[in-house]
Order: sequence, then C-alpha cells, then structure tokens
Amino acid sequence: MAQLQLRPLGVGEIVDATFTVYRRRFGPMFAIALMLVFIPFLISLVGGCSLDAGGSATCTSPIGWLAYIAGSIGTLVAGTAAILVAAEAYAGVPSDWRRAIRIGLRRILPIIGATIVAGVLIGIGFVLLIIPGIFLIVSFAVVWEALIIEGAGPIESIKRSWRLVSGERWRVFGAGLLVMIIAIIVFGVISAVIWFILSPGLGVSGGLAGYLVQQASTLLSIPLTAAVGTVIYLDLRVRKESLGTAELAAALSEQG
Repeated sequence: MAQLQLRPLGVGEIVDATFTVYRRRFGPMFAIALMLVFIPFLISLVGGCSLDAGGSATCTSPIGWLAYIAGSIGTLVAGTAAILVAAEAYAGVPSDWRRAIRIGLRRILPIIGATIVAGVLIGIGFVLLIIPGIFLIVSFAVVWEALIIEGAGPIESIKRSWRLVSGERWRVFGAGLLVMIIAIIVFGVISAVIWFILSPGLGVSGGLAGYLVQQASTLLSIPLTAAVGTVIYLDLRVRKESLGTAELAAALSEQG
C-alpha cells in the first residue's frame, strides 16, 4: 500500500485523503475512542446512570457521575489522541493507540484549556452574528493538531491555527463542509439501522437506544474528525512551511 504523500492538495483531494487516512488507520483510532469514550459511559450506566427519551443522563451514585464525566473529558482527549494516529499515516510509521492515549492524557489540561478558550470565542462570534462564528470555527480548525503534533500550549495553538488558516479559509471551509455532508449521510444511515435493530427488534427502551445510537456515531466520527483535521493541517504546513516527511516524523517522535 503506497504511503500518503505530503504535497499541496485541492479541496477534492483533501476529501479523498481524509477518507484514505480514515480507512487505513481506523483500527487504532477506533480503539482510542472505544477506550476513552464508550467504556467510561458504559461504566456510568452500570454505576447507576439512567437516560431519558432525549438521551440526557441522570446519575444516582458517585461512580456513575465520575464515569460519565470521564467519558465527556475522554471525548476531547480521544479526538486529540486520534490526530497522532492520523498523522502517523503520512509519516509512514506504525500506530500504537496505547501510546497515543498516553500522550493525549499527558496533554489533558492544555486540551481542555484550548477547547474552552476557542469555544468561548466561537460562542461570542455566534452571539454577535452567525458569520463571525463560522469565521472563527474555520480559523480554529487546526487548534488540536498544533497542540498535539507540535506540543504548543493552549493560547499558542489557537494563534498557530489562526496563522496557518489565514489566506486559506475558503479552501478549509469547503473541504470541511464536504466531509461533513458525506459523514452526515453515511452516519445517518448507520444510526437509522442501529435504531431500527435495537428499538423495535430487541425491545430496547427509547432512551437507551438513543444513547447507543449516539455512542455509535461518536465512535465513528472521532476518527473522521481527526483525519480531516490532520489532512488540512498538514496541507497548510506543506503550503506555508514546506513540511517534509522526516520533519513530521521527528515532531511525532518528540511528542512521545
């Protein structure tokens, strides 16, 4: 199987490369999501958390609440750790999901910090007008990539994303939108099938069925989000900084 090449990509090529990375490294990225997201939420259910028809959780024990919170934080860490796996597809090195999880957990505070700051700024943008909010979402498209691949801090990763995306926002927006549309269609079909099997077929309650559908979508979308973000990030660095495979491999090795 030919190694992915670091070179400038058009919008269609970014989409194609995204699904190539998704297929090639799906196993380790899925394992990361399974360990950090699904298992904690499963423990929360066993620990006394229940779900209503809308999928909202109510927990009656400390273990349940702790597991539920761990799953919520784990979603952030999983999305960031999966980026390392996606980048390794371009560096041509084997992926170790356990190593990626360890690195993600070590960076948990910067991950949360960058997510909060970017989220607040985007929220302000949407409060003002929708367009500024979308502008900021695109501008912060590779915050996590800069944080986990380069080891940047929360504020620096936000500034780094802004600089990389500057002048390329329409291309980043177009590629991200195309991937999102495809994902909505594919994951929507998968979710409908899972719901049909669980609810009428197995008699699972609406709340639990909705929860399982949501978790299935999350497990599938975390690898895809990591793949598209990584492809866009690497494309931007190739265009602006002439990033090479050896430099990428060295950066990934330093994070380990």
